Amino acid sequence: MSEYRNRTRQGTDPMTQQLPDLSFTAFHQMNRPRYIHYAETFLHNRHDAEEAIDSAFEQLLRTWDKVLLVENPSGYAWTVMRNKVNDHSRARRRRPPLLDDEAFNTFALRDAVDPYGQITESLALMRAMRQLTVRQLDVMVMTYLHGLNAPEVADVLGITSATVRSTVRHATRRLRDILGPDRAMEGRR
Repeated sequence: MSEYRNRTRQGTDPMTQQLPDLSFTAFHQMNRPRYIHYAETFLHNRHDAEEAIDSAFEQLLRTWDKVLLVENPSGYAWTVMRNKVNDHSRARRRRPPLLDDEAFNTFALRDAVDPYGQITESLALMRAMRQLTVRQLDVMVMTYLHGLNAPEVADVLGITSATVRSTVRHATRRLRDILGPDRAMEGRR
């Protein structure tokens, strides 16, 4: 078990025997479940997702005082987490994190009259999403795959709700350009 997990489970830092910073503890409790859910989307394994996210929180804990001084601590933490997920995938000598497996775990597939046609459509959509910008991909995954609303996504990413809605609009437009107008995501979850 990592030193980070030991510290957070015991509630003290073994090196200083002090309680961890309450702001870090609150941030950790609020964001760890969402970060793990995001990491699982790309790593396809709960254990790997937890390992990557714990590594991100360990890095954040070591520099927490500095993190609080940046203009956007939530955005900074999100970037650290996202980089750890990518690093974790590369360290395991796996392909870069992709969304292809998520095509088999969509709400549309569960409700589909034609499951095979829906899988084909979902695979095309997941592959098209690779062409989105990093922010667009993050927002679309959290909105359409995780079912979060704009304020929830904004809170996790450290951006405004208006930016989330704008990003969804631009990403949907981009996906429509890639897939064609008949296969856009607008209005679908």
